[in-house]
Amino acid sequence: MAMLGPRLRNVVLIAFALFVAHDAIYVAKFGIGDRFARAMSAGGHDGYWAPVSLGIGIAAAVIFTAALGMLTRLNRVAAPSGSKREPAYLNELASTWLRLFPAVGLLFAAQENIEHFMVDGHLAGLSVVLGPDILPILAMVTFAIAATGSLLRWRIRVLEARIAAAEGRAHVRLVASVQPREWAAIAAAAPHRWMHDRLDAGRAPPRILPPRIVAPV
Repeated sequence: MAMLGPRLRNVVLIAFALFVAHDAIYVAKFGIGDRFARAMSAGGHDGYWAPVSLGIGIAAAVIFTAALGMLTRLNRVAAPSGSKREPAYLNELASTWLRLFPAVGLLFAAQENIEHFMVDGHLAGLSVVLGPDILPILAMVTFAIAATGSLLRWRIRVLEARIAAAEGRAHVRLVASVQPREWAAIAAAAPHRWMHDRLDAGRAPPRILPPRIVAPV
């Protein structure tokens, strides 16, 4: 369950990038308007494209809103820090984009081949991604989406690191590594000194009474 959140975010990010890249490629090839609508219809998108796109868009909006809410909460409690050990944005961006770009490219190829098979009865192979401008469009779209997602994730990790560092400093325990030799003498003398300085050091021994003489009856 702990890994469900990050995995779900990654799935939604890939699906959102796939559908945006798909529309961007069709717009680049056919423009906006009737040609775009006819191309989408001829490609077999009429039955599923609108509802699936709407569902993915809603899921992406929910995750984006949740990330902004988490960012706001962390920003309220995190202290400013100039530490150089905080996560770097470029590392987050590179990691995200290098996973997003090939994943979207493979899924786009699979999607187009399935659509060709459903409409024309044959597979198109890798030609669906090796056509003019297709790979550059996939690269640009995935880079833009990765940049936005990485910015949110990076900022959240920075704030979490600052909070963790502040909590670590608050729980530091000071422990002497070497015990001074004088402490043994002080510990030995302390009880005796306490007895001498007390006015009421304890109860005195009972007084011995003289023998009582009893007269004979």
